[in-house]
Amino acid sequence: MASPEGRRRCRRRGKKSKAKKKKREAGPTTVQDLPDHLFELILVRLGPSPCLVRAAAACRRWCRVVGNPSFFARFGPVHAQAPHVGDYHAVHGGQPLFVPSSPAVVDRSRFSLEFLPESGSWDIADSRGSLLLLTKKRAPQSWRDYSRRVRHYPDLMVCEPLTGLYQGILWPEDLNGIGRLGVFLLDGDDADRRVSTSNFRVLAAVDDTVACVFSTGSEGGWRIIYSEITSHVELPKLGPENFVGRANGTLYWGIDGCATAVLALDETTAEFSIAALPETVWGPSHIRTSRIVGGEDGVLHVIRLIGNELKVFAQWHPGSDEDEWLLEMQLMLPEATLGLPGRKEHFFRQQAMIVAANTRYVLLTPSEKSWLFSVELDTMRIERKHERNRYAGEAYPCKLPWPPALVDHGRERR
Repeated sequence: MASPEGRRRCRRRGKKSKAKKKKREAGPTTVQDLPDHLFELILVRLGPSPCLVRAAAACRRWCRVVGNPSFFARFGPVHAQAPHVGDYHAVHGGQPLFVPSSPAVVDRSRFSLEFLPESGSWDIADSRGSLLLLTKKRAPQSWRDYSRRVRHYPDLMVCEPLTGLYQGILWPEDLNGIGRLGVFLLDGDDADRRVSTSNFRVLAAVDDTVACVFSTGSEGGWRIIYSEITSHVELPKLGPENFVGRANGTLYWGIDGCATAVLALDETTAEFSIAALPETVWGPSHIRTSRIVGGEDGVLHVIRLIGNELKVFAQWHPGSDEDEWLLEMQLMLPEATLGLPGRKEHFFRQQAMIVAANTRYVLLTPSEKSWLFSVELDTMRIERKHERNRYAGEAYPCKLPWPPALVDHGRERR
């Protein structure tokens, strides 16, 4: 007969064997069994991308992990990490059109601007992160008509297409009747320089070297800044058509008839100044043949057409005794475009023109006919069939809201 102690040992062994059997029947280990700190390491590998946003929408736990501020801190500065999903193209006489960078990943319909009031009456002026800056289209019968509408209708609009949020901004009455050089969207005022529909700034440049800045918040609104330029350059009348680029926190306008200087506006201080450029780099015919762009390395680049030869200059060691401009790339357009679809023999007998330019590519056309083609600046490779070449206007990059909007607000509008 077994002793009581022996029976207890048998019962314990029986319980252990039943627990092991139950564990085997529970199935294999899944990603849900991982502790949060290991699960974060997996998601970090995805990086700031649409895949991460989709992962955050999978379940409550994944959303909680991705939405944790410490998780986003792994990616560094917020504004620099948002994934680029496509570009909005300015279409002459029509509404801005969104072209996704990867149609297989991005649903083009989610970036429609139909949610805006009077959706067909806006032109795109700038973009920043996931936001767009729009200006009102108008065809007034008289100046009195125009000034009346300025007082009663939003003159500018900032919106976020993916969430459907928007905010109208009235133009300051003190600047009515003064011509504009351009309006631009800037990051917000917080420490992370994060941009969102509740945290952004708008920089407007007007005639007579006056700038005004609109900021959000309870103490926000328009702030007018007057610049005093001390220079030997006498500024002629400038307009939006004189705008030649944006690079490294500075906006630039070409000065008609001046081969060695451009008007510069600092985005941080909103102060105008005159920037000097070598004549070999800039030249007198800059409005249609030269552009200024930045780069990921912070180097200033000038893109210039000289006799239908495309040249890219780079400035190294700016502001120092070793400041110099180097010719990085050059390409003869008549020879490089041979064999492209639609190429005509009489093209490039006149000076070609730059239609648009950014850090990735430059969009060009011969003067004889609107025949758009692009040149990739990294490789100097020419493209004709790319979808962007169908639109003769600037392209404005669009990024996902970052950190991603994880809560569905039913496309709430402001």
